[in-house]
Amino acid sequence: ELGVHNAEAWNKDPNLLQQMRAQVDSYCKHNAEIRQTAIADKKVPPKVKLSSVTQAGGRHPAVLMCSAYDFYPHWIKVTWMRDGKVVKSDVTSTEEMPNGD
Repeated sequence: ELGVHNAEAWNKDPNLLQQMRAQVDSYCKHNAEIRQTAIADKKVPPKVKLSSVTQAGGRHPAVLMCSAYDFYPHWIKVTWMRDGKVVKSDVTSTEEMPNGD
């Protein structure tokens, strides 16, 4: 309600509207650039949990499961390695979970 009230007041007053438009360049854009840089340049490394899980009815007695969470930006690449080489066979992965982790 307050937003509607303010918008109506500003739209009826050409001087106030001109002042608000001027603030877009002098205040809003300048501060938006500062804040965008402060946010966009940040990275949070993933928290990783590695566990051994008994597979029900599988051909192996246990499998390794790796979970990564609480990281930013949202893109991450998880790679299994054995003796310093990337393992490509017998590896399964899932998509991003609904909660964003």
